[in-house]
Amino acid sequence: MNIVASTLLSFLPKRYRDYFTPFEVPPSGAILSGILQSLFSLFLLIHNYNAFVRERMASIPEAVLDKAGEKGGESAIMGLGSIFMLEYLIHITTILLVFFMLEGIVRIIAAVASSEVVPTLPLKLAAVAHSHFEIQQKERSMGERCRPKPWTQLTTISHGGALFELASEQKATAPRPFIYVLRRKPTTAAVIRGIYPYDPDEVLQTTGSPSKTT
Repeated sequence: MNIVASTLLSFLPKRYRDYFTPFEVPPSGAILSGILQSLFSLFLLIHNYNAFVRERMASIPEAVLDKAGEKGGESAIMGLGSIFMLEYLIHITTILLVFFMLEGIVRIIAAVASSEVVPTLPLKLAAVAHSHFEIQQKERSMGERCRPKPWTQLTTISHGGALFELASEQKATAPRPFIYVLRRKPTTAAVIRGIYPYDPDEVLQTTGSPSKTT
């Protein structure tokens, strides 16, 4: 894998990297991407700060600056710089740039110390949300969660014109944790203690062998 591809792919979580390549991304790609990420974020921080200070200075009338200079000298102007710096640091753009600069450093350390390719956090969160969405979609495709049925060994289940009885009850994993094994009720059975009409929308396999429903 060439260095350009590994650098770009190292930003992605593994589930997205697998879409582009079956190979592991080398740590060198994560190191280079971390360096570029930190340096670019630092460049934007400095560039934006200079533009911010120029804009703030331009918004102050010259008479005010002259008066401040006369009273406090250079210390007054430097005080304005400190105020501008504090104001700049609380901007959302500044906070994001500082985060990405530090994240780049963390990614470099992880790659050097343990050869771990750490993706950028926003894409990692997107991958987690994507996985959660897929789980929900899969669960919805399986239908509503099953509820335990009030069947006992004495219950007669009616479905499709035939009568069944409970052979056994089993436990399974979610979202359908209740499994009931049914068998056709012998025609020679003399006593029927109540009939449970089976909902045709529920899953039931009516074959010659015992059937399972959840």
